[in-house]
Amino acid sequence: MNNYIFQPTFGNRPNEYIGRDEIINQFMEGLREPVGSRNRCTLFLGQRGMGKTALLLELGDRAAKQDFVIARVTAYEGMPKAIIEQLQLNGSPFFKDEKRKVTGFNAGVFGFSFGLTFSEAAERQYGFRSKMSLLCDRLAEKGKGVLILIDEVCSSAAMREVASAYQELVGDGKNIAIAMAGLPHAVSSVLNDKVLTFLNRATKIELGLISTNLIKAYYNQVFESIGIHASDDILHKAAAATRGFPYLMQLVGYYLIRYTPENGEIGESIMDKAEKAAMNDLEDNVFKPILVPLSDNDRFFLEAMAKCGETITTAKLQSKLGKKSQALQTYRKRLLDVGVIAAPRRGELVFTVPYFDEYLRKS
Repeated sequence: MNNYIFQPTFGNRPNEYIGRDEIINQFMEGLREPVGSRNRCTLFLGQRGMGKTALLLELGDRAAKQDFVIARVTAYEGMPKAIIEQLQLNGSPFFKDEKRKVTGFNAGVFGFSFGLTFSEAAERQYGFRSKMSLLCDRLAEKGKGVLILIDEVCSSAAMREVASAYQELVGDGKNIAIAMAGLPHAVSSVLNDKVLTFLNRATKIELGLISTNLIKAYYNQVFESIGIHASDDILHKAAAATRGFPYLMQLVGYYLIRYTPENGEIGESIMDKAEKAAMNDLEDNVFKPILVPLSDNDRFFLEAMAKCGETITTAKLQSKLGKKSQALQTYRKRLLDVGVIAAPRRGELVFTVPYFDEYLRKS
């Protein structure tokens, strides 16, 4: 059961994607808008565990049903070549009846020997941007658009090449769209890259927490479907334990099913056991990786925040750290940039990941 319903592993897609309907619908509407629409170029920002990868997978599946061929890649130096290969692989079924090899003059004109396979001359002479243009045109013959999905976005030569080509292809009127996802600080470096400034005009969406009422309803639906009974109090407790954090929702659900006998009932002891196991995974897979790249001063700042109570103000931090407001700005800005904290109101700060403050207080 666990393998098909809850997938509490980074990069995996859950059985059902909940709580992001508005975001998904906005992007899908963008695909129906004219080429160059702002919603056709979207950046999703979120800390680890917010469901960025799962969202890209969901968008890809839905776009494929709307006549788009998908190239899904992770940002790395070989990304341009990987995008070409993905489009050729995923688009080839639409040309399966075209077996005849084109030779001579036609191969030079159209750039393909057959299907989506480039002619030897095109393969040798053309770069990423030209090959993408040829693929867009060839797929358009079958009524297909192109959607590029890029996970773990960062500033790099490959990212510049892909983004620049995308901008030019849009300018040429090609039916192409792009959705990218990454950690806030990584996306920030992309937006600050002089070559990629046009991406500042893209739609930027910060993935937040999911309503615990939605999570409760989802848990109820799942447990009923597999013959597990849970009282309303248990469902409420399970949903509240997640605090709306998508990764924790997967963890709690996974362990509840794992610890409950088939056709059994989730009691208090099972609930407590599942919650404890989920928290251990959260600490190992989210909290510890967040702290690894931070300096000692950054950690000291976060620990002081954790001791400030529910409302974290600049005045409280000054008191805890014994520093003036101006001296705190360096740490504050750096931690805001990496997405560990947020500033919902002037003079106030909050942690972006649930339970992180409690983890810092006990560590």
